[in-house]
Amino acid sequence: MSDPIPEHLERTCTMLNKAFPAGIGKEEYYPLLALLYEHLTDRNLAEVIVIVTGKDSAAAHNDVHRSVTTNRPGQESLDLVIEKLMPHGYEAWLNEE
Repeated sequence: MSDPIPEHLERTCTMLNKAFPAGIGKEEYYPLLALLYEHLTDRNLAEVIVIVTGKDSAAAHNDVHRSVTTNRPGQESLDLVIEKLMPHGYEAWLNEE
């Protein structure tokens, strides 16, 4: 049995699972991390990635940091991810902050 999703991360995990029902593709992964990085703490973002992808916690933390350093995506990549998130509550999610 898996651990329950922490309440403060439920909406984020739900949004991601709806936007990426087949999983987060390689081309979308770092842009998604970079986009969410502006709105979540490093720790919370890594936890979301662990929950949604099943990645190891240490790998998720490293990926979070890579998303804003060596793997920083361009605006076009970010826009494509935003397009996927919009129908699944992205604007409402942003307004929850």
